Amino acid sequence: MSLRILATTDLHMNILPYDYHADRSVSGWGLSRTAQLIDAARDEVSNVILLDNGDSLYGSALGERLPSVARGAVHPMIRAMNHLNYDAMNLGNHDFDQGQDAVFQAIQGASFPVLTANAKLPEAAGTTGIAPYVLLPRQVEDDQGGVQTLTIGVIGFLPPNSLHQAQIGTTDILASARHFVPQMRAQGADVIIALAHSGLGAQDHSHDMENVLHPLSNVPGIDALIGGHAHQIFPENGAEVDGFLNGVPTVVPGFWGSHLGIIDLSITGHDGQWAVCHGSARLRSVSDGFSEHAPAKRSFEALFADLHNSTRAAMQARVGETVQPLNNYFTLAGADSATRLVQHAMLDHARLCQEVMGLTDIPVLAAGAAFKSGGFGGPDYYTALPAGVMTQRSLADLYMFPNSFALVKVTGEFLRNWLERSCSIFNQVSPGHKAVQLKDDGVPGYIHESVLGLTYQVDLSQPARFTPSGALRFADAGRITSLCHNGRAVQDDDQFLLATTDYRVLGGGNYPIPAPEDILPVAPIEIRELLMDYVANQDRIAFDANPIWKFQPIEGASIWFRSSPMGRDVVEEYPWLRLSELDPCDARGFTCYELTL
Repeated sequence: MSLRILATTDLHMNILPYDYHADRSVSGWGLSRTAQLIDAARDEVSNVILLDNGDSLYGSALGERLPSVARGAVHPMIRAMNHLNYDAMNLGNHDFDQGQDAVFQAIQGASFPVLTANAKLPEAAGTTGIAPYVLLPRQVEDDQGGVQTLTIGVIGFLPPNSLHQAQIGTTDILASARHFVPQMRAQGADVIIALAHSGLGAQDHSHDMENVLHPLSNVPGIDALIGGHAHQIFPENGAEVDGFLNGVPTVVPGFWGSHLGIIDLSITGHDGQWAVCHGSARLRSVSDGFSEHAPAKRSFEALFADLHNSTRAAMQARVGETVQPLNNYFTLAGADSATRLVQHAMLDHARLCQEVMGLTDIPVLAAGAAFKSGGFGGPDYYTALPAGVMTQRSLADLYMFPNSFALVKVTGEFLRNWLERSCSIFNQVSPGHKAVQLKDDGVPGYIHESVLGLTYQVDLSQPARFTPSGALRFADAGRITSLCHNGRAVQDDDQFLLATTDYRVLGGGNYPIPAPEDILPVAPIEIRELLMDYVANQDRIAFDANPIWKFQPIEGASIWFRSSPMGRDVVEEYPWLRLSELDPCDARGFTCYELTL
């Protein structure tokens, strides 16, 4: 007999196919669109379960309207999942962004089990029904048309050390899997599915590894694996691995409902003893089979019409004004006025903290990354704000996640290592080589950070110190050159205060982790809140957009990267970039730009 597993991940409250930052409908994401793929996949076979792999409750402007939802009402995403008859849901790290009580309240209305095996939840969590795993007895149809009972075990994991804001500890994913999977087998699980809110990562395991799918696939007893967290797509179209990690059928179905993961398992046995004998895994993209006028879509979206309309209205509220346009089309080439504004706001708040703590003799810096940087989000997935009025929509476009402000005392040596991690996403370029791809398509651009207050160059002719996923590769390698503060070369023992986020200081993105005593005690505040305060308190936003960093020249060499076709309209804002177009519109709608080094 067979079992089909359908999976979503990283929905981030994108119930509807709508970009509230740009105030327009979209075609590439939204659970109401994924729902059509779910319906079609269910119709094709007899035995189906539907699972979600976390980071579903928060993360979009639609989710920011939740404080106005009446207390006791069912959380909109839970309501959507109930409507689609999900069988189980794993929790991700961002599901805890509004605190543990908000999570517990949100899932009260779920008509399906909610899981996490490696979060050290308080005793109060027991009353919510959150469990490490669940055994789902299902009546399934066998190959002869008879009915059999199949016990499906589902276990969930989230990234270690990612729940600091909710004050919840975690354990290592592999340690938890090795503890619970044998229990599940002993309790009668015929099939075990691991929902790991974690990316592919390296082959070799290290303790508290964030992206762990490769080593997790080696844990005995796991029959199917579903990943997430890193907003990756696996398997990619035409991939040689064909949906397997170490022989285990695996899917990582994108983000925001962009893809539906489908794993088909063949199960054999008799007398109630069943085992998986074969499997296959693949993805279906929302953009491949979508009908705008499907009745199911219209009825689904009607459930959330009021929330949709109130969100659009709230996003139109005026906050301030900017003299200059702000965009991040060329953030990977060192030209990013949008992220620069966020860094200025962080720097301003850091100086207030600096005065309170009596640390005015230590220079202050601000690290920042462009979250919206194309990639799997598509050619429209960038921040671009015109000069003029800034609204709540503008601020949400500039900074979309509820990360909190953090202030860290660092040395010049620490900063250099931080920047080496940042530029490790770039490929190496040899002299004389033309049009080398700057970074591989599967590497997220948002890993790259710049640091306001410094100037430096990145030498792509040198090997990267870290792998793109953040594992140490060559300890002595170095791409960061001419690192200066106020025109003076930064020494290893120089002292700085670095404004960053709680996500980064806990190693998010596999960035260097500062010593606990170097993380300064500051009052909790979200980056979005201090950004709003900064914009509202300025008369008109204006700042120098000259580059923080540049690529070091390499004789006879050039690199290319994808960005929005709209980038050509703002090239003149960054006169130091020697850009030309390789391809005005590739198969995914991006423009491919070449940068002479």
